[in-house]
Amino acid sequence: MNASRIGVSLPKNLLDKFDSMTGDMGYANRSEAIRDAVRDYMLRNELREETGERIGIITLIYDHHSHGVSDVLTDLQHHYTGEIQTSIHFHLDSHNCMELIITKGEAKRIKEIKDKLTAVAGVKQSDLIITGIVEY
Repeated sequence: MNASRIGVSLPKNLLDKFDSMTGDMGYANRSEAIRDAVRDYMLRNELREETGERIGIITLIYDHHSHGVSDVLTDLQHHYTGEIQTSIHFHLDSHNCMELIITKGEAKRIKEIKDKLTAVAGVKQSDLIITGIVEY
């Protein structure tokens, strides 16, 4: 690896917190933690763009007693078989279910899937984690 040295000025309280967290996370040194933090920062900002191949995890929590919610969610997922790689369904309690839907495809399309699933009556909560393969 061809590395360059840089200098960074941080307030003492921020550096102390950073050092504490990186130690707790098992980093051998600050440089490793800073490299990961910079990669994460770059990836998050690149992912704001709705273009490019992405990997996404959509989480849904819904009341399975809501009339037809399971059928509507399943039907919607069948419209995106090109992007949906797999899904996991499990029961949280006697009323609530959770689904994890793993996707791969264009970022805009993944966000479209999440929005359509979220809009289904009976869905109480949803989230999208979207990432990509980093080359830096």
